[in-house]
Amino acid sequence: MSCVHSSFDNGLLTITLDRPEGHNSLNQAARLELAQAFSDAAAACDTDDDAARVRAVLFTGGAKVFCVGQDLKEHLGDLKSGSGMSKVDDEYNPMVAALLSIPVPVVAAVNGAAAGAGWSLALNCDFRVAAESASFKAAFPSIGLANDCGMSRLLPDHVGRAKALELLFADKPIGARQALELGLVTEVVDGDDATAAATECARRLADGPTCSYREIKALVRDAEAINAIARLESGAQTRLAATADHQEALQAFMEKRAPTFIGR
Repeated sequence: MSCVHSSFDNGLLTITLDRPEGHNSLNQAARLELAQAFSDAAAACDTDDDAARVRAVLFTGGAKVFCVGQDLKEHLGDLKSGSGMSKVDDEYNPMVAALLSIPVPVVAAVNGAAAGAGWSLALNCDFRVAAESASFKAAFPSIGLANDCGMSRLLPDHVGRAKALELLFADKPIGARQALELGLVTEVVDGDDATAAATECARRLADGPTCSYREIKALVRDAEAINAIARLESGAQTRLAATADHQEALQAFMEKRAPTFIGR
């Protein structure tokens, strides 16, 4: 069963991550399906068929949660079996590159938690409309890993290097209102569901001067720099995956307790 769904309405393409049983965590199927959906969206921006051309994209995780990042149960299985350890290079980075290849505006509708790679995906969108109940969390230090999906470039771009380090090291949830104050989201909507407001935002963009938007986005958004830092992040993830701290964090996660880190 597919965990990514797309729908199209008069220039606006909506891509929805739909894994409620895993709180929209990213297992292999989700990563591959998102990469394909983003690639298809990019291709549809340049079709000669005016009626089928994508002029803006809305990316959502549905009403309950945006995306909590890596499926840790899958990751623990990968570590035990020794398979799937190249997933950052083989799946995460191509997924981000596909998202960055979309030349038209991309709006994220953030309901609930956006954590780890889920937060990175939101940051890779051009605009983020968040529900009052939304929250953002790096989650990487908590499991003994480093940032991925370009967050190492994107977060400092938004808040500055010192604040980015503070947020990453503290690794505490950032509420929607604080995220707005920090410039991490475009708009905060009262209540638990930002989908309608995000759809309205994406619709305005789809109905706007898309050629102008495309050129402006290409000038402002340095996709190659984000892809380059994502490649560096992959090396950090590979090194950290072999540490005792990461093994302890995963074991603590499975046992529902706080990890004890030893610094190696």
